[in-house]
Amino acid sequence: MPTKRVLIVSFYWPPSGGGGVQRWLKFAKLLPEHGWEPVVVTPSNPDVPVVDPSLAEDVLDGVEVWTFPVWEPSRLLRRLGLGGGTSRLGADSRASASRLSRFVRWVRGNLFVPDARIGWVRPTTKKVLQQLQRRPVDLVVTTGPPHSMHLIGLALKRATGLPWVADFRDPWSTMDYLDDFGLYATARKRIQHMERDVVETADRVLVTSPGALAELRVPESKGAVIPNGWDRDDFPTQPPLPPENGPRVLGHFGALYGSRNPQALWPALAQAGWKLLLAGPVTPDVLRDIQAAKVDFSHVGNLPHKKSVEQMHACHALLVTHNNSQSARSSTPGKVFECLASKRPVLAFGPTGSDLEGWCLSEGVGFVGHEDPRGQEKARDWLLACENAEEAPSHKGEQKFERHALTTDLASVFNAVLRS
Repeated sequence: MPTKRVLIVSFYWPPSGGGGVQRWLKFAKLLPEHGWEPVVVTPSNPDVPVVDPSLAEDVLDGVEVWTFPVWEPSRLLRRLGLGGGTSRLGADSRASASRLSRFVRWVRGNLFVPDARIGWVRPTTKKVLQQLQRRPVDLVVTTGPPHSMHLIGLALKRATGLPWVADFRDPWSTMDYLDDFGLYATARKRIQHMERDVVETADRVLVTSPGALAELRVPESKGAVIPNGWDRDDFPTQPPLPPENGPRVLGHFGALYGSRNPQALWPALAQAGWKLLLAGPVTPDVLRDIQAAKVDFSHVGNLPHKKSVEQMHACHALLVTHNNSQSARSSTPGKVFECLASKRPVLAFGPTGSDLEGWCLSEGVGFVGHEDPRGQEKARDWLLACENAEEAPSHKGEQKFERHALTTDLASVFNAVLRS
C-alpha cells in the first residue's frame, strides 16, 4: 500500500495531558495501518494545564514532529501574580474574581482573538511552509481548540492548495466560556467570521458530535462525524474488581467545575450510602457542595491516563458530567466512551435535549438533566437499580467507538478528500 503523508497541526501533544491530546495522538498511532504517515506540528514549549508523560508511549518511533516555540501570555500573567490559567477550570474557579482579574480576562478575550495562542499562528505558518518545500505532504489536518490552529490550516490552504481537513473537538464561536471574557461585539464578530472562513474553505469539516454540524452550518457534502473513543491498548488485561465489602463506589475521572457540577447527585449519593472517588482537578465550589451534602469521598488528583482507566474498573459505577450550557448541547464528552468500554454502569449529567442525552438513550446509559426538578430522585433511583443489578451492563455499541474502528473511518475520509 503506497504511503501518503498527513500534516497534523495540534497544539496539544505529549507530554501534554488531558482529553485534548488523546484524539489525534491515537489517530497518529493507528493511521500508518491505513497507509497514512503522520507528521505532527506542535509547540516546543507550550503552557498547558495538565502534563502526562505516560502518553508518550503512544507516539510511534520515528514519527516526524515539527516543533516551533510559542509565546504564552499566561506565563507573563503568572509572573505578575495575575493567575493566567490555561484551562476552563481556571476560568471557572475565578467566578468571583477581582476587578483586576476581570480586566485581565477582558484583555484575553478582546485583544487575543480568537484565543491566546494566536501569536503562534503567523510564525508557525511561515516555518511550516519552509518545511513543506523539503518534506511535502498530501493532506493537512488542523484540530481545535485552540481554534486558532485552524487559521494555520486556512493559510496553508491558500498558500499551497493542499487538501485540508478541519477538526472541531469542541464548538468555537458559540463556546460557553467566551462569555467569561466580556467580549465586545466586534471581537465576537471577528471570531464568527474566522469560523465561517474555516468552514467554507476547508475540504472537509470533522466534528465529534452530530449537533455540531448544524451549529457550524456545515454543508452535508462536507461534514463528517467521527466521535472520540477508547483504545483497547489502554485497557488492562486483568482489570481490578470493585471491593466486595463496604460501600459502593461511584467514580468520576476528569475535570469537575461549576458548570459541570451535578448538584442533584450529591444528596442522592449520601442518602444511598455510596462513596465518591474523584480523579482529576476539582474546583473549590464543587468540593464545598460535596462536603455540604455529607458525601463520603476521596480525591486522588490527576492520574496518568492508563492508571485512570485501570481505576475505573475498581469502581462499581462511573459518573460523566457535561457543561450545563447551550453550547454543550452540541457536543459529547470524550470520557464517556472509556466509561462505556469499562463495562461498568454509567450515569451522565448534562443539558436536557442534548446530543449527550440522545447518545445515552441509544447506548443504554443513565442520564439526568442538570435542570431536571426530579434530578435527585432520578439519581437515587439509578443508584438503587445499580445495587440490585445481578450482572454488569452489556453495551453492544462500544466496539464502534474503539480507536481502531474510528481510525478506519478517518482514513476513509482522507482518501475521499484526495479523490475529490
